[in-house]
Amino acid sequence: MKDSLRLTLSRAVFLPLSILALSCGGGSSKPPPKDPPQATLNVPKPNTAGQKLTVQVSATGCDQIQSLSIYDRDTFLKSVPYSGPGIVPVDLAANEIKYTNGIAAQLSLKARVVCTDGRQNDSQPQPATFFPAAEVVEAPSGGQLVPDNFVTEGTLPYIYFIGCGNAEGGIPKLFKVDKNGRSQVDPVNMPFLCTSGTVITPKNPVSGKRWVWTPGAGAMAIDSNLKITAQVDIPLDLLAVGQDGDAVISDLGSGGSPSQVARISHVDGSIKWSYPPRGFVINTPLPRVDDVMVATITTDSAPTGKANIVVSRVDYGRQNPATGGIELGNYIMKTVASNGVLPNSAPPNAFSPDGNQLYLSFTGVGNITQIFACSTQAAGCSGTSQRWATPPTLNAPLAAMVPYAAGTKLAAIAVQKVWFLDASTGAVLNKGGEPLIPEGGLVVLQVQSGAPPYAQAFYFLTGPAPRENLPAPQPLEIVATDDPAKGELYRYQINAGSLSAAMDDSGTLWLRVGGDLVRPLSPPEYRQQVPVTP
Repeated sequence: MKDSLRLTLSRAVFLPLSILALSCGGGSSKPPPKDPPQATLNVPKPNTAGQKLTVQVSATGCDQIQSLSIYDRDTFLKSVPYSGPGIVPVDLAANEIKYTNGIAAQLSLKARVVCTDGRQNDSQPQPATFFPAAEVVEAPSGGQLVPDNFVTEGTLPYIYFIGCGNAEGGIPKLFKVDKNGRSQVDPVNMPFLCTSGTVITPKNPVSGKRWVWTPGAGAMAIDSNLKITAQVDIPLDLLAVGQDGDAVISDLGSGGSPSQVARISHVDGSIKWSYPPRGFVINTPLPRVDDVMVATITTDSAPTGKANIVVSRVDYGRQNPATGGIELGNYIMKTVASNGVLPNSAPPNAFSPDGNQLYLSFTGVGNITQIFACSTQAAGCSGTSQRWATPPTLNAPLAAMVPYAAGTKLAAIAVQKVWFLDASTGAVLNKGGEPLIPEGGLVVLQVQSGAPPYAQAFYFLTGPAPRENLPAPQPLEIVATDDPAKGELYRYQINAGSLSAAMDDSGTLWLRVGGDLVRPLSPPEYRQQVPVTP
């Protein structure tokens, strides 16, 4: 009886378990949901200039993949044929990238995988900068194709790059290379220093030569094979080239000699004439066909505490070499405050290309700046001798003024702002009247004007502000406009290394980007991607 009872109780224990199993669905229960798939996207070169941007993508976690796509934020860019497994490279062509926010494109790229069962997921976003360009020549690892600063000679396919650098042992040399960095002639030892301030002038159409000069060090004339035909040992401060290829230099007396403006032969380096300027030379002398325009500041004939800005015409000596260096006349442009008995500074100024105007910039209270276009053929810079009826007013002190577009426009350059003026009227041409500005805390370091057929284009290069007792900073950014009224055309910045720019004989811009060489697209090609907005 006890055993029978024990059996009954035992069955009583097991019976509810079977009932419980039936009540939970038994073998027909649903499996737990699957984990979402995983996508990855990597950008091997996050800052790229060229015709394409290469990324690497992969996807896992799908029984079968329906699609793998690349997005910039929420904007679809491209579908990727992918069957897996593993990482595959994908090229985003320049025309597959959207430039909604301008050029260069600042991208936030992600990959999106979608499974056939409906599951999907996005990769983590990856930043990238893409600057579309016509051509990029990549330097060998750790190398550099062209000198830090260069000029170009010729046009494609015969394009060459001339610049200086310091070879082993610090010996300054001049180089001429092709776009692949191959020397075209043997490098030439320079008789003076090569610095970031060394200037190489355009090729003169008459002499076929260039002048290479370093402020405070010396100058030399070179032919297309880098042969030195003339040398100047004077520690000059300014240099311009006459129409016949001779140099006109200004030496402010830094070498111990009296201040002088002199014409130097491109044939043998001899001094053809020397002119004692009326005061401190305040900008580069401007050689014309038969004369040289020289702007100076002097206290002569000025009231106490004041100084006169004077423009003198000096005979170039073309028609009669014996009269070269003789002053033909002078006019006082403006009387300004003097910084001493022998003033050595003046308000920012520049000659127009024809020398008929001297642009002068004056800054007052609150950094309010006015620019005047003074006739160099009359005194006073007022009435009819001041070209603009209403001088433009800007809200920052200027560092420089640069005429361009055959003298029809004037770039007014402050440390962190750039305006463009109509040279005929003084009207501000910038879109909405607003200046173009560098990125962040960068400042304008260099400028490059356009050349036909893109003479209306203008470029400025920006970088960190100069600091005392440190090497001169190099540009990190280039900003371009094809027409001031249309605003910015493009802006391209790198995080490390440096940029430099030069224009070739066909008006094509070339950039050194770190060690690589980049040929950007033409301004009209960029404008197609960046439509003008009101």
